Amino acid sequence: MAMSRRGAPSLQSTSEVIDALGGLTAVAALTGAAYKLVSGWRNAKRFPARYYLVMTWALKRERFSAPPSLWGQVTTAEMEKAAA
Repeated sequence: MAMSRRGAPSLQSTSEVIDALGGLTAVAALTGAAYKLVSGWRNAKRFPARYYLVMTWALKRERFSAPPSLWGQVTTAEMEKAAA
C-alpha cells in the first residue's frame, strides 16, 4: 500500500479495495452487485467502470484512495503521455 499525494493510503489492487471497504458483503451492498459477481473482482485486474464513482466516494469516506486505472479509467496525465 502506497501513500497518495494527499497522504491517504493508496490501495493498489482490487483485493485491497474490497478489504478497505469492509469485504465482499459490504461491497455488494454498496454497488448493488450480486455477491458472487463481487467475489470475482477480488482476483480481477480491475473493477467494472460503472462502479468507479460510488467506490471511490466510499474509499474517500474511509480515508483511502486507489488509482483510477483499477476501474479502467485513464487520467489526463496518462492521455497526454500517450499522445506525446
